Amino acid sequence: MFRWWQAAAVFAMVGPANAADLSLQRIMLSSGGVGYFEYEAVVDGNATLSLDVPLDQVDDILKSLVVYDDGGAAGEVTLPGREPLTQTFVDLPFDRAALDSAPALLNALQGAEVRVTGAKPMNGRLLRVVEETSRGTDGLAIPRDRVTLLTDGGIEQFILEDADSIAFVDPELQKKVAAALSRLAAHRSDGRRRLTLESRGTGSRSIRVGYVVGVPLWKASYRLSLPADPKADRARLQGWAILENFSGQAWHDVSLTLLSGNPVTFRQSLFESYYVARPNVPVEVAGRVLPKPDTGSIESELGARDAATPSPARLQKAPGMARSAAEAVPAPAPPASAPAQIEAAQATESVTQTVFTLPYKVSVAAGQSLMLPILDRELPAQRIDLYQSSADQHHPLAAIALANDGETGLPPGVLTLYEQATTGGATYLGDARLAAFQPGEKRMLSHAVDAKVTVDRSSEEQHAIVKAAIAQGVMRLTRLVRQITTYRLKAASDGEPVQPVTAQQLQ
Repeated sequence: MFRWWQAAAVFAMVGPANAADLSLQRIMLSSGGVGYFEYEAVVDGNATLSLDVPLDQVDDILKSLVVYDDGGAAGEVTLPGREPLTQTFVDLPFDRAALDSAPALLNALQGAEVRVTGAKPMNGRLLRVVEETSRGTDGLAIPRDRVTLLTDGGIEQFILEDADSIAFVDPELQKKVAAALSRLAAHRSDGRRRLTLESRGTGSRSIRVGYVVGVPLWKASYRLSLPADPKADRARLQGWAILENFSGQAWHDVSLTLLSGNPVTFRQSLFESYYVARPNVPVEVAGRVLPKPDTGSIESELGARDAATPSPARLQKAPGMARSAAEAVPAPAPPASAPAQIEAAQATESVTQTVFTLPYKVSVAAGQSLMLPILDRELPAQRIDLYQSSADQHHPLAAIALANDGETGLPPGVLTLYEQATTGGATYLGDARLAAFQPGEKRMLSHAVDAKVTVDRSSEEQHAIVKAAIAQGVMRLTRLVRQITTYRLKAASDGEPVQPVTAQQLQ
């Protein structure tokens, strides 16, 4: 059977950066989907530092690389280039599509001299490969390729699939085909680049190198623990951060900072090679030059911008109604067990974002996820019922009116509510969503349907003519339309419905 040529691809394997040169010391993860990675090294005099990075991060690194060196000057940064795949074929007698199949390559090299071995050996120059269909013994269609050669004895043909091997007589052409295959393999498998940084200076000093690349978005989740006393006016809020290390390297004893904000981030393909398209002008031959007419205008084409993804909508505050103060007050209960203390991050508020700095070093292997405590606060909280007809027309939602009396904001996230039990542990109440929570703001967090309270809503409209005017044979009428919505509330513990309340009174 036909055996195609074999090409050995040689790859230059790039090893990891020397830990003594640059070691990862600090990481900042932003809710904008990017991360700042900072490396540090101690050098003496002029130094050459190396850093091994994934290929898909090179564009971001070229855009954001920064060098801090108090006692020296940053020099050039070099790295192996990435030749466009189309550029690797400019010195070859065929293009990338010719390597899709053996018939495509043979047709691309028409006229090349080949040597065929098999049941019908022959030597000749390629004319054409044509696909055809034959029928097998069972009547099924079998696709095959018929090759036509110009030999010393004339035009001869053979079936490509029946040949044992085909070799190019010209050894240089054979080498070019092998080189093209090697370039394709190298372009596909070379997934890293080594950056070489030059530093010029005198004496021993510390150099820091940082850059910003895309990383998975870190997420926030909260636990809100309510005291067993329903009249308590404060609740315990604990926050956690969930993140992933998909940077391609392990994080070992690094300083970690989490940023909550909405920075402007983008990418640009700085590692690609670009060529300016030049116009192709005709060769000036007497009597044959035909210039284009001058239209007196410059045509321009404007590309449509992608529609910006809308930011997550903030939770809307709906009219709320506090629980009746006539509810029975439970007897004093023994103190309930409180959530365990956590080593919270140091939170500070900057101009555009909230910064959470972990008080300890973090280690996590590559490809692993991590959950870290970042927040432990007591906030003013009040249990209320929140009626939203869009959620439930007949029952209000049990909710918590939460106020942020701290000095920093809280990132958006999901929130799980618990009620501390007098016998220890806690009771699960439900889940809620917390929008970005700035200092001084209030949120109402709905977490369950309060089926013990029933709401009946009725609406009526009143139409009245309040003004009429006749002028120049035309009568103008002004009508006033008033809509009145009445809510009737009934608690399960009450025998009679409460006094009707209008929508205006509920606001």
